[in-house]
Amino acid sequence: MNPKFFQLPEEKQQQIINAAYKVFAGNSYKKAPMSEIADECGISKALLFHYFENKKELYLFLWKQAEELTGNAVREFGVMDTTDFFEILEKNLRVKCSLTRVYPYIGAFCLNAYYEQEEEIRKCIQPEYSQLKRMGEKHIFERIDLSVFRKDVDLELMYQEILWTTEGYLCRRYRMQDVDAEEIEKDFLRLIKQWRRIYYKAH
Repeated sequence: MNPKFFQLPEEKQQQIINAAYKVFAGNSYKKAPMSEIADECGISKALLFHYFENKKELYLFLWKQAEELTGNAVREFGVMDTTDFFEILEKNLRVKCSLTRVYPYIGAFCLNAYYEQEEEIRKCIQPEYSQLKRMGEKHIFERIDLSVFRKDVDLELMYQEILWTTEGYLCRRYRMQDVDAEEIEKDFLRLIKQWRRIYYKAH
């Protein structure tokens, strides 16, 4: 990409990034037009191609940007500074909501990117995403205090249930273009409270 993109005022960079996240979140890679991204952020298509040589370069830049922003936020919120599984979930929720307040379509973009079937994109993203997911899960289950869970809980199934619920809820929100971070946070805090009651031993 053209380094001149980073010489733009930060507000303009963010407008372009948000426009691209929005358009790619609402379309498959092939059907996402660069002209729509340019219109969304108020620049010409020619200028967008001046900053990003082609659509693939922009798409992979957005993916790396999301990865970097998430990693920084995870450290800032101290997501792994606890041994309580549901506290980790709660902090991770706050990470996602903090990013959504600045980049409303970043979450929808990441979901779309993971399921993207276009080969040139899939081969760049899915292996990396899967590796990051495995490493994250390994880190969590090595760290958490297992003694607080009920003895009859299947932890692997519990984790899958939470992932499926989270993904289904967010997909529904994204399809409705309802990415209100405050509402998302409120709903998930209720879910986390419920999961804690179900899966932890009674006190």
